[in-house]
Amino acid sequence: MKTGSIRNKIFVLLLMITLLVVFSMALMMRFGIDRGFDRYKKSQEYRFNQKTIQLLADHYSTEGSWDTLRNDPAAWKEMIFHSAFKVTDKKPPPHRASKGHNKPPPPHHQKQQAKYTMKRMLPNYSVYDANKVKVVGSIEWDKDNHHYMKIVSDDELVGFLVTQSNKGIYAEEDRQFNEGIQKLLLIMVGIMAVTSLLLTLPIARYFTRPIQQLTSATQQAAAGDFSVRSNIRRNDELGQLSNHFNHLVKTLESNATSQKNMMADIAHELRTPLAVTLAQIEAIQDGIHQADEKTLGILHHQITTLNHLVNDLYELSLSDLGTMRYEMKSVDVLTVLKRAVNAFKLAFEKKSISCKFNFDDRPHQILGDDNRLCQLFYNILNNAMLYTDEGGIVLVSLTRETTEYVVVIEDSKPGLDAEQMNRMFDRLYRKESSRNKKSGGSGLGLAIAANIVKAHNGQITASSSSLGGVHIEIRLARV
Repeated sequence: MKTGSIRNKIFVLLLMITLLVVFSMALMMRFGIDRGFDRYKKSQEYRFNQKTIQLLADHYSTEGSWDTLRNDPAAWKEMIFHSAFKVTDKKPPPHRASKGHNKPPPPHHQKQQAKYTMKRMLPNYSVYDANKVKVVGSIEWDKDNHHYMKIVSDDELVGFLVTQSNKGIYAEEDRQFNEGIQKLLLIMVGIMAVTSLLLTLPIARYFTRPIQQLTSATQQAAAGDFSVRSNIRRNDELGQLSNHFNHLVKTLESNATSQKNMMADIAHELRTPLAVTLAQIEAIQDGIHQADEKTLGILHHQITTLNHLVNDLYELSLSDLGTMRYEMKSVDVLTVLKRAVNAFKLAFEKKSISCKFNFDDRPHQILGDDNRLCQLFYNILNNAMLYTDEGGIVLVSLTRETTEYVVVIEDSKPGLDAEQMNRMFDRLYRKESSRNKKSGGSGLGLAIAANIVKAHNGQITASSSSLGGVHIEIRLARV
């Protein structure tokens, strides 16, 4: 697997994003838990301190001095015990008490927890009288390092409760809780990392497999195998790309086949006049024929046929390459069409073909090249003249629509079937029976006509005519 492949890049990118999200979530969870638990500890400490101050104030109010507490440390322990017991005494919520949940802990458990709290908190608290003389406890008076809370009895300052600052009540439990959270977060990060590793690889393969298939198919197509197809069945952009690729190679395959057929057709078209010309020249050289008017006429006809074919091929190559020159300007289609019809009147009369021209005598302006449009109409009228039986009819009409002008040229028998009409505008195509080479031209005229119409942003179609021949329709945009 290549290091710079898309699959590896997608895999690394997805893995890095997932791990970044997991680590960010872990850090945020740890930060949130630390802040929440810190608030909880301070709340518990505040409640403990208030209970202790209240008990000390009640004691002083009852005894009138601190002598009893100073002479009896056990009373101080009992006071701390009661404060811890009241702080840890939590009643269940009133709205729900499901089985096994939200029940108050048993008294024995409360007592054990209160004793544990008392054992931990006794070294961290001391009581001083109003004169700042220690009553009980191990903490010495130090304003900088200790926290002082006033003890008031009957609106009189009677002493101070001194505690070490920011010690908290459950220091050991806090440490164990934090360690547990950290272990849990590490386990979660590890599980998510492994899960990401297992998931991102197939995801990367899912996105890159069709790309690899398209790459392989493209290499085959580049080597000339246009029969290759991509079998990607997806509804996303890669599926659309696969469909476009299949359409592309199908078009290339069709073009390659057309090019091969065209080369064979061109060779066939060139071979006939060349063979006839060569045979006539050799007969003259061998003394079989004389270079008289008849022989020279045959040679002239074959050379003329060859010249027309070469000229048509040249015109077709120019139109295919888009290098055929067009001088676009405002042109009256009716004027150009009249010129073309008039040019073929004599040819139609020689074959006893009746030509009818229907139009409204108004200007029909389009943006086009009058010489190329004249060539377009010449080619179509010549095709109708060559392939219409003697005594037939050719109808030419020009009509006006909302946005287009429609030129229709249709003739009488013989006609073509649907498949043959679909190929009318192909290069070198002729029907070999009724529309054959003996009566026809090079087979390139309609292909050139189709390119001229395309250059004018128009449309040309062929269909069956009601007269029994072919109906050709040309649509050109109005200006």
